[in-house]
Amino acid sequence: MNAGLLDCYDTIIIGGGPVGLFGAYYAGLRDMSVRLVDRRHELGGQLTAIYPEKWVYDMTGIPAIRGKELYKNLVEQTAPYNIPSSLNEEVVLIRKNRNNILCIETRKGTVMHSKTAILCLGMGAHIPRRLDIQNLREFEGKGIHYGVHSLETFRNKRVIVVGGGDSALDLALTIVNDCKDLYVLHRSDRFNAHEETTKKLYASDAEIRTFSELSAIEGNENHLTGATIKNTKTGETTTIEIDEVIIAVGLLFNLEVVQQWGIAMEGNSIIVDHNRQTSIPGIYAAGDIVTYPGKMKLIGTGTAEAMQGINHAKGYIQEKFPYL
Repeated sequence: MNAGLLDCYDTIIIGGGPVGLFGAYYAGLRDMSVRLVDRRHELGGQLTAIYPEKWVYDMTGIPAIRGKELYKNLVEQTAPYNIPSSLNEEVVLIRKNRNNILCIETRKGTVMHSKTAILCLGMGAHIPRRLDIQNLREFEGKGIHYGVHSLETFRNKRVIVVGGGDSALDLALTIVNDCKDLYVLHRSDRFNAHEETTKKLYASDAEIRTFSELSAIEGNENHLTGATIKNTKTGETTTIEIDEVIIAVGLLFNLEVVQQWGIAMEGNSIIVDHNRQTSIPGIYAAGDIVTYPGKMKLIGTGTAEAMQGINHAKGYIQEKFPYL
């Protein structure tokens, strides 16, 4: 065995969001040496980056939990296994050496070795989708937001939430009892969120404006002060005083690096089999990044996929590396 293989892990999990964190815990439970690698400066994925205050409803045995609390619980769950992590490390290449060991290289030039890998990439590198409003970027951080990082930001404020999907409605429900006035704008009258979430929104104190879009914003050098709302059917506009705007109309993803690893993909998703193995033996994937018949993009689904991947990675190691 080469000297470099002395630091070879049983598995390296790429992506430190909730699915990756649970996968790390389960690898520890299976007595596997494991390392977490994430391109961000902190673990947690979208739970810490965008939705720390958002309610999560799809975790088994937990009726509802905020994103930041779920992250805290996941960290606590992994703690007994002292799992190391490499942060600010973007993986740019995965290749196999002559010993069939994975060499995982990052943009900083770091090279890590592992017998297997679990890709828990969410949907890859992401940035919030912006609206086509001329001075939008001018007010980012001065009233324009793409998530809820602190409830205090919106307490007793006049707030607009733009969007009609699960993220938009979940964020609206997160702050509706704290802000002074809440307007939810959606371009049509059909929301794309779960039915129960939509019912809760209509039962709340939020003012729901369907067939409406944010068309302009205004303010001073310090903060946002007003917004113009356009009716998408009639073209009529209304200007209201506003303090904060949350834009939740989706994320833009960059998977160019992943597409260069030679892993079979379908669109922007990694194809996995029933073992959650990719087209490259020894590389598994879980979470929103994967596709297979019947796939559901939920945290709970992703954690189950991570367990499946870890279990089959364990068997792969026992078969391929019986003496390592």
